[in-house]
Amino acid sequence: MRSSIWFFAVAVSLSATAMLSQEARRSDPCNALSGAEPAAAKNFLTFDKFDKELRLAITKQDAVAMAFLVTFPLRVNDAGGTISLDDAAALKTHFQEVFTPAVREEILSEKNEEVGCNDEGIGYARGVIWVNASKLGYAIWSVNRDSVPPYSKNYRKPSKINYVCQTQTHRIGVDTVAGGVLHYRAWNKPRHVTESPDLEMAKGDGSFEGTGLCAYPVYTFRNGATAYRVEGGLGCFGLADGVPNEATGRLEVTVAGKPPTDSWCY
Repeated sequence: MRSSIWFFAVAVSLSATAMLSQEARRSDPCNALSGAEPAAAKNFLTFDKFDKELRLAITKQDAVAMAFLVTFPLRVNDAGGTISLDDAAALKTHFQEVFTPAVREEILSEKNEEVGCNDEGIGYARGVIWVNASKLGYAIWSVNRDSVPPYSKNYRKPSKINYVCQTQTHRIGVDTVAGGVLHYRAWNKPRHVTESPDLEMAKGDGSFEGTGLCAYPVYTFRNGATAYRVEGGLGCFGLADGVPNEATGRLEVTVAGKPPTDSWCY
């Protein structure tokens, strides 16, 4: 009898612990607020309350309510590139473009306890939005309009500018042309970019290096025995010693059998 009572007590205790664990996760997934200042933390909305406000704002399509739930500038990403909404007025003007029916459906279909965590913060569904904790509480910092059910097989990636920069001796542009083909152009200074480029290459390879917030795009092109590698960002290396403050990326040129030469991109 005593063993039965003990077993029952342990079961109740484990059940209560599990419930408390679930409550803690709904209140603060990823321990996002653990580093908050004690004086400010008491005024934070817990994650479950933030989530409730978010769902109501999405359901009502209330741009004013949503303005309190995002961090400006708000990054909006899709296959065409990235745009930035700098304030509440811009959010109200572009609300339907940012929070499209597909984006709203993805957010509303995700259960509170199913959100995922990684280095980028708290992600809903397929990463359609990313949420982080700031000194004022939880807020959306990124909306990814393409993280929704995939396009049809007939979808063709649109043209876009991927990266432009200047080195000490060149002007360089990487863009995606019709059909999703990566394209490289470079002009020797001081020639004008309205003239034909001094070097033009197509069918490059694109990838990412690093993870989460430290990820940055890399574009690689080949011209005979020479390889051109364009790093379209600095990732977390931008904080390292020796990286110029104004640098936005790097160009590496490798000729077969010779050490690569590096140039900072600005």
